Amino acid sequence: MPNQAQNAPQPPTASPDRSAQNAPFGTLAPDAAQEKFRNLAHQLPTNYWGRRFASLLLGPAGGREKTPRDVTVFGDQKARLYPYDNICEKRVYATPQLWDGQERAMLAQTIKDHGQAAFYFVDVGANAGLYTLFARSSAIAAGKPFKAACIEPDGPMRARLLFNLQASKAENDVRVFSYAAAAARGSLKFTQSPKSRGMGHIDDHGDVTVQGAPLDAIIRSETEFPRIDALKIDIEGHEAPVFESFFNTAPEDFHPGLIIMETSHDRTALSLCEAAGYKIRLQTKMNAVLAKG
Repeated sequence: MPNQAQNAPQPPTASPDRSAQNAPFGTLAPDAAQEKFRNLAHQLPTNYWGRRFASLLLGPAGGREKTPRDVTVFGDQKARLYPYDNICEKRVYATPQLWDGQERAMLAQTIKDHGQAAFYFVDVGANAGLYTLFARSSAIAAGKPFKAACIEPDGPMRARLLFNLQASKAENDVRVFSYAAAAARGSLKFTQSPKSRGMGHIDDHGDVTVQGAPLDAIIRSETEFPRIDALKIDIEGHEAPVFESFFNTAPEDFHPGLIIMETSHDRTALSLCEAAGYKIRLQTKMNAVLAKG
């Protein structure tokens, strides 16, 4: 069963322009006018009016054109973003301040306070790898060694992730797995969302077959991670069976120090984490951040 994606990534087949898919990073950078509007959007306030004006600036910034854009994100990390078909890529391209700002601030503080040992990060439903790139940037800024495991079953999204890691020279810091995190090993049906590529999910009626594996088995058996310092999980409502399996099998000293989790679909996973000793440190409309004790 495949467990690690190839080291020489190809950009995803979802783009309508095949020449763009194979272009070196930097080829698809915004032009000067588009970059000017991106900079304006980056200065918008994190409130209702900021979101309204962001919509107006997205087009002039080049975010509505059917082409990816090569940009620097989170310090000096590099990403080829597809703002026209993925919500999180759109936000990071135009208004990163409107993308999980409180959650990311707590993650950055956790990394800063970690000490000198390597920081181990697990990204379940890694999408284009933006949370992992942010965590890596935070670790670099704090002078901490960084290791991550990204779990992403959607092939085109995994290709975007791999391209971004390669562009950021992060391949030695991050392992990528093609599994879907699940309660048990086996084949699963998966649906790719036409609304936003990052909203693909496990679905009995899906038209794509992926391989599922328990989170505990992936990390403890297929990496050399001694622990999980922080975990981000966003798998469109499938979090509960993943956590139930994990807490039943993983030793307590392997439970993540910090958990960032989407809760808008189902709060069952939140209850499982609380039963395992976690306390909610932040609750937003979409997400929760939890820590032990």
